[in-house]
Amino acid sequence: MTHDLFGKLKYKDGHESWSGSARLPRFAAVGQLPDPPEMTEEEAERVATEMKAAVENMRQLLRERFGEEAEAAFAAVDRSIDEQEHATDDPELPDPEVEEHERRRAERRQKNAALFAKGRFPIRIAGPGREEPTPAQEAAFRFLLGNEAAVFEAVAGQVWESFQSVYEQEQLRALMMLRPAANAADLTGRFAVTRLDIAREARGGFAHLVFQVECEWQDEDGLLIVYSPDTRSAAWTAWEGLSDVLESDEPEEPGPEFVPTPHDELLEAILTDDGAKARELIAAGADINALGPDEYPPLWIAVDQMEPEEVRRLLAFGADPGLVNPDENSTPLKHARKMYREMGFSPAKTRDVAMDGFLSLIQAAVGGQVGDIKTRVETIIQLLEAAGAK
Repeated sequence: MTHDLFGKLKYKDGHESWSGSARLPRFAAVGQLPDPPEMTEEEAERVATEMKAAVENMRQLLRERFGEEAEAAFAAVDRSIDEQEHATDDPELPDPEVEEHERRRAERRQKNAALFAKGRFPIRIAGPGREEPTPAQEAAFRFLLGNEAAVFEAVAGQVWESFQSVYEQEQLRALMMLRPAANAADLTGRFAVTRLDIAREARGGFAHLVFQVECEWQDEDGLLIVYSPDTRSAAWTAWEGLSDVLESDEPEEPGPEFVPTPHDELLEAILTDDGAKARELIAAGADINALGPDEYPPLWIAVDQMEPEEVRRLLAFGADPGLVNPDENSTPLKHARKMYREMGFSPAKTRDVAMDGFLSLIQAAVGGQVGDIKTRVETIIQLLEAAGAK
């Protein structure tokens, strides 16, 4: 679609939004984190010293909590590390999936760099059901074009506040090895504003502007800065807090009436343990594996939620353990095994012995809750393997 205001737009079904770019040179200038420079020997020694101090500080905290148990775990970790250092095994071969991921990442980075060099910045305009941009979205975008410098300053101010909130926490600061900063200008090169989303929610005649930020002090999901043109104010949040920030004074748009399909009714019957209703629906032709274009396999979801009884019921009523979640490109069994590794219950492909030791202590600290989770995932794996899952 070519829009009078936004220009060329392409619809992204997975995000229910229109995708394009706009001339926003101030934001384009910080659209990508620079590649980290190679460290000098002196810098490498300093980082190693800081890491050693941070690990020792963590060890001390665990000593205070666990006493002799912690010392025994540390001794086992040190022995394993020493054995690995003296091992003569051949190095692992490169993982083709990792190499492909890195190749694609490099291509995207190169493509984005060319976009930013032209002073253009990627934008998305929320449009569920392929609906065209609303007047409030257009008003917010016009405001941004006319006030880019002021909006950028507000966004940078929230980036600074986010940094301070993390840096003030001593343990987080040490663990992440955060360098100090005196003001927002000191964060140059340590964060990137990577994309603008123009929300559907509107207030005072303007839609909210949501900027995605990559930075050193947030997790892989990054940071979100929400700018509201009606109040000329900004706020930082994480993905899970976004809905609390996107207030709207407009009446809710009526959505399409939900009419459950036979598949929906069958899934509900299985999950509520209504066997009679489930058998009746199956006899009438309902299929638990008949998924719509945007639906995930129910069995995969039950695995992700660590619900062994739901997995057991779904398998009993014919759920296909080979159905793949297209977003994750994984079967239920592969996903269960991945969760098991990532929770520290079995060694990862590339084993970090020190981390394994710390995980064992953390698991001991929270007690039975971890044991229950471990049992749940193990039960799920056993159920799937017994059903012939691959």
